[in-house]
Amino acid sequence: MISNETPLLPDVVRAYPFSWDYGFIWPPETEQGEENLSYARAVLEACLPPAALASPEPPEEPIVWDCKGDEYPEWTGIRSILRERMPYAQHVTAERMADAKAECARQGIDTTDFEEIWTRRIIAWIAEQTLYWCGLMVDDEKALTPWLMDLAELYVQRGMAGEKAVGALCCTKAVPESRAALARLATYEGLPDEIRELILYELRSFPSRR
Repeated sequence: MISNETPLLPDVVRAYPFSWDYGFIWPPETEQGEENLSYARAVLEACLPPAALASPEPPEEPIVWDCKGDEYPEWTGIRSILRERMPYAQHVTAERMADAKAECARQGIDTTDFEEIWTRRIIAWIAEQTLYWCGLMVDDEKALTPWLMDLAELYVQRGMAGEKAVGALCCTKAVPESRAALARLATYEGLPDEIRELILYELRSFPSRR
């Protein structure tokens, strides 16, 4: 913890060891032992929003070749300002958030509900990468069952890290709990169209084991 600063993330998330400079990604060589799996679960439990979000988080990444010069969404510029001040989760503090907000205001960027929005988005990016590591990189599916499937389903329902959560279920679809979660989500109301289409495609491609 940074001394004399007010943390904005839960304790377990502040301990997240992977840098924002590298997108909060868990390195492929990360040990898949009990300690890291327990930590991944704790992070996902801490990051899960208590109720469905008003709009999905984090925002969809822009496609590079569709953007020219200043056509990138404004939020990507805000993220760069934040990342400079908060290279690790432990640096996500009220003081640094206020400094970033002031810089954005100087640049004429809307800073309404700044701390709330950007704390939530940082949490969402961390959750995304944790879901991705669990689903794609962890070989021992038994060690993930059923907690990863349960959490991934909740993430989709609550509108945070939905694509990565579905991806985690797809990567572990040999496990009955993952297939069951996908089947339930296919009928869940209020999902973004792209998430529903991804789920339906996966179910169609694996019909014999639903």
